[in-house]
Amino acid sequence: MTNNKDQFTPDLIKNEVIERNKKIGQDACEIIASAIQAADPYQCVVNNISNDGGIIRIGSREISESEYDRIFVIGMGKASPPMARAVIDVLENKIEFATIVTKDQRFLSESGYGGLLSIHIGDHPVPSTGSIKATRTILEKIPTLTSKDLVIVLISGGGSALFTLPAPGISLGDIQRMTALLLRCGADINEINSVRKRLDVVKGGGLAKILNPAQVHTLILSDVIGDPLDMIASGPTVPDSTKTKDALNIIEKYNLEPELPNSILLHLKKEIAGENGNLSPASPGNFIDANHVLIGSNFTSAKAAHKKALALGYNSQIISTHLTGMTKNVAEFLGGIIETEIIHNVPIQKPACLIFGGETTVKVTGSGLGGRNQDLALHMVQRLAGKEGILFISFATDGDDGPTDAAGGAVDGLLYNDDVLEQALDVQKFIENNDAYHYLEQTGALIKTGATGTNVNDLVVIIIDKLV
Repeated sequence: MTNNKDQFTPDLIKNEVIERNKKIGQDACEIIASAIQAADPYQCVVNNISNDGGIIRIGSREISESEYDRIFVIGMGKASPPMARAVIDVLENKIEFATIVTKDQRFLSESGYGGLLSIHIGDHPVPSTGSIKATRTILEKIPTLTSKDLVIVLISGGGSALFTLPAPGISLGDIQRMTALLLRCGADINEINSVRKRLDVVKGGGLAKILNPAQVHTLILSDVIGDPLDMIASGPTVPDSTKTKDALNIIEKYNLEPELPNSILLHLKKEIAGENGNLSPASPGNFIDANHVLIGSNFTSAKAAHKKALALGYNSQIISTHLTGMTKNVAEFLGGIIETEIIHNVPIQKPACLIFGGETTVKVTGSGLGGRNQDLALHMVQRLAGKEGILFISFATDGDDGPTDAAGGAVDGLLYNDDVLEQALDVQKFIENNDAYHYLEQTGALIKTGATGTNVNDLVVIIIDKLV
């Protein structure tokens, strides 16, 4: 079963820099498009769920008709609409209802799909009143459940902000302030979600607690490096691996305590002292016989990119799908790999396509606009100056890089020289002001695809022609 409603095409990636690189530019677009298509949420779900002769298969589990009375579908995250469509198409009239929260308004047109789907809109990366309203609406729709009920939970990136219900005594404004501080200081997603889980009713296994005693089957599209299930969307149905002391250590690490709302600090300190009875961790009993199925990840996309690069005639290698760190440091690391490839044909012979997956971080000190992929691309501009036959692309697989309408950026050896000679743009000033968006926009290097419909971290694709 396939559904090409949201097919991602190579042309969506093109910009001025990519097009002037002709063949390697077109090849790069095809490589990235293949990566996005491989993580298509609809197909990833269909690959992991079936309905055959009264037996429902979810991952490796099989459930017969005698084991359940009702089926409910709950989803949260940027990819939850196509995921929900897939479950509805597979299970058809067996579902009582499907209700999800996502970010992109365009998905509202799919509300009512199959006569079952209701779609709610929240915000990401900072939650909004819409996020809380959507979460409350979803929870209120859930009836009293029994052990004969089957709940299919669909989780994808963005779920932490979209599906949120602050603990008693903590306001939305408090959560927004905390989230903004964590994003600005350079904390990674594991650190951010470790704090979030301590302050929210539905995170850290909280949803599993609410759904108990129903049978809960969770399909997860990962946007977190290494795919730790309890960190993806802050693990609403997964046992929590973190403790309150971890959250406090993260706050101390980034010196956030002076700026955090008092309600958050008070909540954490009460919880660690065992005084907070309002937000008890989900008990182990909520996860008995729980089924968690990882249906797609960054590695899924990286493998597809590698396969396409080989088909296009490149020697290709996935160097890592754990690319992390501050963009400045990652750029230095990648610059060294490029130099080694140019001089020594290492790690592979040219023409080469080097593939990386992961998620970098940016410490925001300026007042500009951008995202981690754009910032990484900006840091590569001077490193690639004058080097012909090289194309560098850093791309957010969801098409949504930071608080912008861009997915990332493309850099070649001409970009820096053209900017200096024709536009007199000072790269360093844009870097210092965290203004990658406007630099890349002015130079034709910005990539705008719109929402891709999936979310499996970021990809870096580096093509080095054989003539370099």
